[in-house]
Amino acid sequence: MNNIFSFQRFFKLLSKHTREQYKTYLISTGVLIGILSLIMGTAAYFNGGEFGVNGQLVFFYLFLFLSGTIFTSMVFSDLGDKKKSIPALTLPVSHFERFLVGWAYSFLFFQAIFIICFFIIDFIIISIGNINPLIKNELVSMIDKKDQFLIAFLIFGLLHATAFLGAIFFEKLHFIKTAFAAFVILIILQLVNVPIINQLFRTNGRMQPMFVGISLEESGRSFFIAPSDLAYNIVITMFIGVTVLLWTAAFFKLKEKQV
Repeated sequence: MNNIFSFQRFFKLLSKHTREQYKTYLISTGVLIGILSLIMGTAAYFNGGEFGVNGQLVFFYLFLFLSGTIFTSMVFSDLGDKKKSIPALTLPVSHFERFLVGWAYSFLFFQAIFIICFFIIDFIIISIGNINPLIKNELVSMIDKKDQFLIAFLIFGLLHATAFLGAIFFEKLHFIKTAFAAFVILIILQLVNVPIINQLFRTNGRMQPMFVGISLEESGRSFFIAPSDLAYNIVITMFIGVTVLLWTAAFFKLKEKQV
């Protein structure tokens, strides 16, 4: 018997997890639909029925990142409860199979359900707004805006990996503790960004969001250097690498869990 991965054990564990959690997931989906409908509908209403493509993208990013990280932070909540962790950790399955079930639900299944819910609600809101002949909203297209959606999914992957590691690393208050730790790390990276730029260019750099570009000051004049396409490709590769690294760290942290 393979002690690392078995399709039979994996699908049995996936089926068991689904039977035990499907009510919670259905309620969570209902809450997501309600919040999406309320906030997006209210925004369209107060904007006179107009719901532009950029506004749709903003809501897509916001709800994907926020709801996704909250859901991911709770996927291993049973491990923080001694009563629930005992049956969870004593199941005759490998750590990789346990890891893969949590990863599949929080990363693959969540994104699929979120995209379906978002576009259904988005379509309904746009259809209602287009009742007025003076307003013709267009549904945001994943094909036309593929680059922006790719960025959204890359960022979500990194956020998911961070929340996934936090869900295993912390025993209580997973989302709050993970968010605080990530916030501190981002602040430190942002603060050291300017001194590094000053050393590289031998000039005064200004505070600038990471990966957006470099803002310099020289002789009372300001210069902005935008990143090249190659730089963006490097950033994308870095995002993927860090995401995989965090997922790997989460797996080894899960292996350390004991009854």
